[in-house]
Amino acid sequence: MARSNTLQYMILGLLTRTPMTGYDIKQTFDKEKAEFWTAPFSQIYPELNRLLKSDLIELTNDDDVNTRKKTYQITDNGQNYFKEWLLLPISDSATELSNDDFVLRLHFLGNTHGDFLRKLLELRRQTLKVEIAQLELELSEVTNHPEQYGRELIIQKELANKKADVKLWTKAIKNPLTEI
Repeated sequence: MARSNTLQYMILGLLTRTPMTGYDIKQTFDKEKAEFWTAPFSQIYPELNRLLKSDLIELTNDDDVNTRKKTYQITDNGQNYFKEWLLLPISDSATELSNDDFVLRLHFLGNTHGDFLRKLLELRRQTLKVEIAQLELELSEVTNHPEQYGRELIIQKELANKKADVKLWTKAIKNPLTEI
């Protein structure tokens, strides 16, 4: 799957909830999304301008003419664009799914598309299994080399994280619409 401009989808997804200012969007990143993704103002505002020019978002009518604050809302075109991306079919030949794309889709998908969610989770689980095999090979190359002990610990930590994710996604695949 080609790498997409995840920032545009993050902003559009946030605006599907409620109109927001650029500052509100940044605060939401810092509060809700920081554990898996961040974006500075220097990326957010140019992306907002690009989305405005593409007619995916628009400025709201602000009753207070004395404010410099711009509030953005998603357009119908933006809603359709976002939903189309969110449910973009995963091809049967797809062999990997980037973590950014996966986490972003998972974040906004909700629980109304069980079959799609199951396929998304399965593809991410397959991707993780490949990454685990690569890490295990890398680990075997550094084990018993005292000068690479720090690297060995980092690989072990990453392996533990990926194995925990596989376990979680395996459980969710069995029934993606119940609590995990």
